[in-house]
Amino acid sequence: MDSKVWKVILGAVAILTVGGVGGLVSTAAMASRAYQSKFEQNDRREKQLQVTGSARKRIHSDLAVWRIRISADAKELAEAYKKLKDGDEKVHEFLTKHAFTPAEIAAQAVQTETIYKVEWKGKDNAAKHETHDVESYNLSRYYTITTARVDAVASPAAAVTELIEEGVKIVSDAPNFYYSKIADLKVEMIGEASRDARARADQLVLNAGCTIAEVRHARMGVLQITQPNSTDVSDSGIYDTSTIEKDVTSVVSLTLGIR
Repeated sequence: MDSKVWKVILGAVAILTVGGVGGLVSTAAMASRAYQSKFEQNDRREKQLQVTGSARKRIHSDLAVWRIRISADAKELAEAYKKLKDGDEKVHEFLTKHAFTPAEIAAQAVQTETIYKVEWKGKDNAAKHETHDVESYNLSRYYTITTARVDAVASPAAAVTELIEEGVKIVSDAPNFYYSKIADLKVEMIGEASRDARARADQLVLNAGCTIAEVRHARMGVLQITQPNSTDVSDSGIYDTSTIEKDVTSVVSLTLGIR
């Protein structure tokens, strides 16, 4: 074979060989970088710290809501209404005596219930049958007392049974106490809980000889508004309305990168 032909053949083989080696080197480099990146990610995940901070504050309710219900019944509708009207007057006198203003008192519409006579039929009168004959009428009305004078509700709520002695059929609910600035309070409490979490993290990394790199994730829990000194918690949050004084607790969880 001609020497020129051999040179051409050997040159082509050399190019293919170099190309193959280059491809292998390139593939190896890419694999190395991918492995290094994965290692760095895993290493980054391992170098993190999770801490939880909390804050608690005692608040004083600024709104009270108290509901009472009066009722009257009679065989005749007019008589039942007369009794209810008499009860209305006595309730207004009672509330006025305890310094509640008209703006604090809301009276709902009168509710009317017709009671029909019942007949018992069948063996041993086991079957109940309601007739169309009227037995009596029951009238009722709800009152809602809403006031910012939260400390002024307890005494009349306890003394409302005086009206029973005056012939008024009355049922009194326990007063409910609320705090109207929850939205502002939530922002404040989350801030305090976050600072507490960061302080805990700083102390931990200081003792471990590390430093905090960045905040990677923050999760805020729901507010727990409970009776004073209560340890009750709920995933959906608690809002206790039975006491004027309340404890508000906020929790924040932080995930921090460390180095």
